[in-house]
Amino acid sequence: MPTPLLVRPGRFYGLPLGNATGGPFAIRALAATGREEDVQTHTHEDAHFVFVLSGQYVSSAYGAQERAASPILVFNPPGITHRDRFVKGSGTFITVSCSSAMFREATDLQPLAHVAMRLTHPEALRCAFHIAREMRSVRDDAVLESGAWELLSAAGRCSSADTRFPPQWALRAHEAIMESSSSARLRVGDVAAEIGIHPVHLARVFRKAWGCSPGELLRWRRTELAAELLCRTASTAADIAQEVGFVDQSHLTHAFRTRFGLTPGAYRRVFRGYKTEPTEPA
Repeated sequence: MPTPLLVRPGRFYGLPLGNATGGPFAIRALAATGREEDVQTHTHEDAHFVFVLSGQYVSSAYGAQERAASPILVFNPPGITHRDRFVKGSGTFITVSCSSAMFREATDLQPLAHVAMRLTHPEALRCAFHIAREMRSVRDDAVLESGAWELLSAAGRCSSADTRFPPQWALRAHEAIMESSSSARLRVGDVAAEIGIHPVHLARVFRKAWGCSPGELLRWRRTELAAELLCRTASTAADIAQEVGFVDQSHLTHAFRTRFGLTPGAYRRVFRGYKTEPTEPA
């Protein structure tokens, strides 16, 4: 059997879209690229979280379902060997890494899993979403460090037997937005009507579960869809903006600058020059 590829701290399969340092934590925003079969079995030296924002993810972590749809939060202790990957090499994700020494120090304060596991508790998911939102805005080191500590604390309180998920209304609303986001006429009221609850109740349970509003997730998802089409098709930015539900190309460009710090054209050029292998931070 081939020896697993040893992946140094801070390196992951994916195109780097941004990186930040929150105290002792290294935080990365990445996009999956290339072919699924190009991902080798590999071992990570550091402890890290992987928070899947879009796409289907294959993971060997405890509690993970084969080809699970986003959002997915996985915690990997140091030295984990796996071949976790995105179906068809398509998706976006955030990683939060810490050294093996810091992991050992943290386990002296509270129990932390020594096997890879999927975290489903709403508190852990809210922490992960908070970090992801900060990574797409100002990337304040202090805010990111605080969020990473909260995430590590939440992971310690989520035992392997904890199978709690966010409320069904929040899960159904998340699914509806992800599936129907390309409809330019989609409104939060439409999502609430589809799952049979009042928009006021939806707004309350959604933010409590995910830490963001339904409208923020809708904009996020449309941007992710546009990014995928920019990289995998020859369609113009104007055509893609219309296809994924943006008002026009200007609206798409603004969303891209906010999310990735790049124009759609620049994002396309960077992505197409990328090779599928564990990369250094951007």
